[in-house]
Amino acid sequence: MLPLLQVGPVSVATHDLFTVLALGIGFAIYYRELRRRSMLGPRIVLITLAGLVGGILGSRVLLAWEHLDWYAPALAGHPITWVIENSGKSIIGAVFAAYLTMVVAKRILGYTRSTGDCYAFALPIAIAVGRIGCFLSELPLGTPTDLPWGVTVSPEAAAAFGSCPGCDLPMHPTMLYEIAFNVLAVGVMLRLRSRLAIQGDLVKSYLLAAGTFRFLVEFIRTSPPQLAGLTAPQLVLIPMLAYLVIHFVRERRAGLDRPPQPLGALAGAGT
Repeated sequence: MLPLLQVGPVSVATHDLFTVLALGIGFAIYYRELRRRSMLGPRIVLITLAGLVGGILGSRVLLAWEHLDWYAPALAGHPITWVIENSGKSIIGAVFAAYLTMVVAKRILGYTRSTGDCYAFALPIAIAVGRIGCFLSELPLGTPTDLPWGVTVSPEAAAAFGSCPGCDLPMHPTMLYEIAFNVLAVGVMLRLRSRLAIQGDLVKSYLLAAGTFRFLVEFIRTSPPQLAGLTAPQLVLIPMLAYLVIHFVRERRAGLDRPPQPLGALAGAGT
């Protein structure tokens, strides 16, 4: 495990470094796409800032829900700034809250253009980069496994974490699974983007696939169950996935998912 990276005389937290890299890369891709589509303007800046604030809050709230028992002693012994910095972050909470916040901000500002596809590639690339930091610095990686690619860590690394169930055995490298999924998703979306008829469906397709994947991966993570044996991320994902499924079913029933035919094809069909 590499919780700290030494850069000359300076020690940098691995997780924080890759989080900053992920945000920088994600925003650069998003900004480039907005500029390419001539969509940059004051309102889109405000909407983006709202999404950023919502994402930051959502990332903290979901993890707090999972570990409520950690907060009372932490707040009793440390300043709230330390608690916020060390309480961890949830990607699912960040994405879910950022999406909702941007939808609300758009309605308040009367912005009607679809912007979702502008961050369709930013999301998987940023998540993949961020997960590198998680893999290098977080334990446990996942539940124990006897699969040949299970990852083991030293007892010293496991002892550095307050709770590390299963760290004495090979573990599922769930962060590597998510990195591989998101790299694959980028390749699929590159082929898919010209075939989708409706703006915004590219990012919705990614969210549906990524949400389903993460829902399944939760069964081999060590997140504590919250309700009916499901973890907090799974409970958050259920309404989001249901909304996306309903969206695509409605589109298909209305025939909106089919790209428009070229004029020549329509003329030939009428002869």
